[in-house]
Amino acid sequence: MTETEKKAKIEPAARIITPGEGKRLLIEGIKKTIAPAFISVIFAVIFLYQFGNASGVSWFSVFLLVLLISYYIQRLGYPLIGVRVKEFETKDWLYVEFLTIIYFWVFWTLLLNN
Repeated sequence: MTETEKKAKIEPAARIITPGEGKRLLIEGIKKTIAPAFISVIFAVIFLYQFGNASGVSWFSVFLLVLLISYYIQRLGYPLIGVRVKEFETKDWLYVEFLTIIYFWVFWTLLLNN
């Protein structure tokens, strides 16, 4: 094995991103950030009107309900707004679900304090 072959095995090949692909990735990233915010606002308003001051609600069940329903909404909704769901990895789903939960808690807390 030559020295060049050894280096090729050790060093991963750098992926070259074209300007068009970079722009597409940027736009998809913005969509993947804005969609959880809108979904979270809708959930926060629904939970505010459904549960009022949330005194008799288990936080864990709310967390799971938002997590599961928002996953399926995003899974079906992203192709409609031009996000390639087939390219999603586990880390991408964790990212958008984390954003959804955080936005939900922030919006719901703001609504409960008004």
